[in-house]
Amino acid sequence: MTSITRLATGAQSLQNMDSVGAMSKRMARLQEQISSGKAIQRASEDPSGTQSVMNLRAEQTRMSQYAQNIDNGLLRLNATRTQVDSINDQLLKAREIVVQGQASNSTASSRSALAAQIDVIASSLLVAANSDFAGRALFTGATSADTAYTALGAYVGDTNTVTTRVDDFGSTVRIELNGPEVFGADVTNAFAVLTSIASNLRSTPASLSVDLTSLDSVITTARGAQSTVVSRINQLNELRDVTADRILSVTGALAAVEDTDLTKTVMELTMQQTSYEAALYSTAQIMQPSLMDFLR
Repeated sequence: MTSITRLATGAQSLQNMDSVGAMSKRMARLQEQISSGKAIQRASEDPSGTQSVMNLRAEQTRMSQYAQNIDNGLLRLNATRTQVDSINDQLLKAREIVVQGQASNSTASSRSALAAQIDVIASSLLVAANSDFAGRALFTGATSADTAYTALGAYVGDTNTVTTRVDDFGSTVRIELNGPEVFGADVTNAFAVLTSIASNLRSTPASLSVDLTSLDSVITTARGAQSTVVSRINQLNELRDVTADRILSVTGALAAVEDTDLTKTVMELTMQQTSYEAALYSTAQIMQPSLMDFLR
């Protein structure tokens, strides 16, 4: 009878020790969750949760890349807008000069002075045409050329586009304007027209009416470029808001899966500690007589 009692008590002691060990591990895990702030410490603890975390982190990385693409695109387009606004202002000023040169009371001397102003505007436009952003010319299309126009006003870039990806569906937004889209194309571009205006102001004022028509065409092109760049900036601003909302949503979902619920975890740890202490006391009570029985 004593042997049966000893076996029963020994088995119960082993069960209690296993239970105490499991409680100890659970408490250690809860303490680790509280100190790290992360609910999942190892993938084996929650394979499903770990997979969700991996998917959400991958999405978070993609969204962050799209946000960076959008921000870079906005910086380039805003730099383009600054130059295009200035170009439009200068072309309108050139138009005023042409109208002055056509006036019946204009003299050869006054037209010569007006021609000098046109020369200054042409030089200023060339500087704007060859302006750059982050070390890359703004109006060269997709080429890596240092300048878009030669000193004589000839375009040396291309008409290929530069785009940036903005979402998971492969959507892109164009983030540049090439020279012809701003200054006009070939022999009717802004530089050729201004050269003709300056020449006619000095020698053939009767031809200024033809120049004015050509200049109006260039102004229409520049205004179209102005509208286009503003439209793209607005589009990217809207996409930036959408992307920011998505990043916020993904971050919240990631926190819900990955982060520790401190209130719940602390309460569970307290309960585990209480159970652990009770189990230790129970095991001690069982093991003490069991040892005495063994010695009899």
